[in-house]
Amino acid sequence: MDAPSFGWIKCNTDGAFDDISGATGAGYVMRDFSRKETFCASLVFEVHSAEEPEARAIWAVLKKALEQQLTHIIIESDAKSLVDQFSAGNFDGDSRTDVIFKDIHLCSLKLTACIFSFQPRYCNSVAHELALWAKTNNSTMYWSTPPIWLLPTVEEDHFPFLKAFAYN
Repeated sequence: MDAPSFGWIKCNTDGAFDDISGATGAGYVMRDFSRKETFCASLVFEVHSAEEPEARAIWAVLKKALEQQLTHIIIESDAKSLVDQFSAGNFDGDSRTDVIFKDIHLCSLKLTACIFSFQPRYCNSVAHELALWAKTNNSTMYWSTPPIWLLPTVEEDHFPFLKAFAYN
């Protein structure tokens, strides 16, 4: 994972959904220009599709960015269709997602700059682990520093070229 430029915050997001049980989770991690984790969260939402926790993770990180009065953020997600849609300025959803998509749009407009970027899952491993934790534990948690159980994934995430090599 590349570090964001000075003044920017990079936010990796992910959602997890189990079609059979309906269990869901979302996660995000925010990093500053030094690649230091500044905040992370595991979130539980009641949703009905795999796209919804992905969108809600993006929505949650935007709300946190506004709460922290951040101005320049990059949101990275492995939900390519959502990233493409939001990058194109299309914030229309279906009956379940329209309100959340519109809220994502409104939140992004309040920032000086907001970039939506697709990254494959291996580049979002910390956010993915946070989403899986929320889904498994059915619990919402917020951390100003990563929890101890997440540290091995955080450390591995600082060397993405090793993960990319392992996937080839």
